[in-house]
Amino acid sequence: MFATIACARLRRPGLDARGLTPTQFSSAEEKARMGDAILSFIARGMPQTGFSKALYTRVSSMWGFIACYNRDGFWGRHLASTAGRVGFLEQIARYPCFGQAAFTWCDVEREIATRIREHSLLEAYRDACAREREGNERRQLAALLARYGSDGAAQPEAAQLGLF
Repeated sequence: MFATIACARLRRPGLDARGLTPTQFSSAEEKARMGDAILSFIARGMPQTGFSKALYTRVSSMWGFIACYNRDGFWGRHLASTAGRVGFLEQIARYPCFGQAAFTWCDVEREIATRIREHSLLEAYRDACAREREGNERRQLAALLARYGSDGAAQPEAAQLGLF
């Protein structure tokens, strides 16, 4: 299971093509449309159904990501867990956005990273990850206590083994 955090404010206002620089292969309008699609995907909590092939193709070539074997591989590496999502957003938020906008999508990268930072989305996912980890640890502790008891009978054995 993984955290899904919706943040509708992330996509408003939409990217303005007039503020983007076209490249040889992409118009400013294309950059704005795809940038809006990426923002929409992240704002909706990164649903797997929204991770289209076109989105994968673009995102895997931005922010220093690499194209995993395929879309499912990228999903599994970066988006299939809360910890993976934290790493995904960290990479976006911290990436220095190399290049010139006439040759790369660095203008779109910068805008999306800025919005993620402004709306504290990374912090929200970090908090969710910490809660998820604590819940998992508490369930594991409960299972261990149920199995071995809580009377401390195992402590002398553990001390002999140098565990305490």
